[in-house]
Amino acid sequence: MNYPDYIPAVETRDDIGPEQVAAAIAGRTTPLLMKGALDSWPVVQAAQAGGLAEYLAPFDQGRSLVVFRAGAETRGRIFYNEAMDGFNFARSTGRLLPTLKEIESGEGGDDICYVGSTPVDHHLPGLRAENDLDLDGAEPLVSLWFGNRTRIAAHFDLPENLAGVVAGRRRFTLFPPEQVGNLYPGPLDFNPAGQAISLVDFYAPDFERFPRYREALNAATVAEMSPGDLLFVPSMWWHQVEGLDDLNVLVNYWWRSTPGWTGLPHDAMLHALLSIGGLPEAQRRAWGHLFDHFVVNREAAAAPIPPERRGVLSALDRGMAARLKQLLIEKLQRMP
Repeated sequence: MNYPDYIPAVETRDDIGPEQVAAAIAGRTTPLLMKGALDSWPVVQAAQAGGLAEYLAPFDQGRSLVVFRAGAETRGRIFYNEAMDGFNFARSTGRLLPTLKEIESGEGGDDICYVGSTPVDHHLPGLRAENDLDLDGAEPLVSLWFGNRTRIAAHFDLPENLAGVVAGRRRFTLFPPEQVGNLYPGPLDFNPAGQAISLVDFYAPDFERFPRYREALNAATVAEMSPGDLLFVPSMWWHQVEGLDDLNVLVNYWWRSTPGWTGLPHDAMLHALLSIGGLPEAQRRAWGHLFDHFVVNREAAAAPIPPERRGVLSALDRGMAARLKQLLIEKLQRMP
C-alpha cells in the first residue's frame, strides 16, 4: 500500500457542533476529528456554493500579505533546496482577494501558490461575527491559510490548535510528541516558517538515511478532512498538512494554556543548548534527569519540601515569574 493508506484514522466524531467544541476538547491530549462541526458557518456554505471570494469581499481590507510561490517540480512540497542553504520557494507580496481569485481561476497552472498564518481579524475584520468558536474564555489567534495542492512538512506548534476546513480537502498526518527523534527534524534556527520541520519526504521516505521513521509510522494517525470538518491538534503534536484540491482554505485557532508572562519554552531550549549542549554526553544525560525531576515533574519534586521553603519550585504566578526572570538576568550578566 502507498502512503497514507496504511496509517489508521484519527479518533473521529460526527455529533459535535460549534457550541459543543470547547467541551469536546477540554482536557484532551490526543487529536480529535469533528466531522461537519462547521457546516453551519456561512463562509463554509459560501465556499460550497462556489461564492467564497464574493462572500469574503465585504470584509477584505486590501492589506498586503506574504505569498509563497514554487515551481511544479516541487510537487507542492514547501521545503529546502537541495543544498539546504535556502528554500525551494520564493516569497512575494500580494493581497488576499486577488491571490485567492488567482488560485480559484487556476491561472498559475501547476505552479504552487500558498498563503499561511494570515490573521483573520487584521485582514477580514467582522468575519468572525458570523463564523466563530467560543473556547470558554481562551483568547485565540485566528488565522487563514489557503493555497492549491501544497504539502507543509511535519512540524509542531506550542499552542493548542483547532483547524477547520472552509474549502477543498485537507490531510493531516499526526505524530505524538515523543516521536520527535524518529521524524528527523531539521535546523531549529533555519527553516521555512519558524519551526523545525521533518526532513523525511513522507511520499518517498529514504529509510537508509532515516531508518527510525518506520517507528514513527507505527505511532501515526491520519485525518482526512472535507469542508466543514474541524480537527483538534494538541500542543506539541507533530503534523504534516496537505492541500488535496486546486483550492484549499483553512481557518485555525491557536491559544496557549499558560499566560504570556511565563515566556516561550523554545527560548529555554536555546539557552539549554548554550549552557548544556557542549557538555560531555554523560553530563548532558545527567542534566536530562534533573530537567525531568525539577521541570517535567515539578509537582512531585516540590511535594517533600515544606511549602514555605520551596523557593522557585513554588506555584508559578506573576511574582515568581518576576523572581525567576531576575535570577536569569543576573546570571546571564555574569557570563564572559
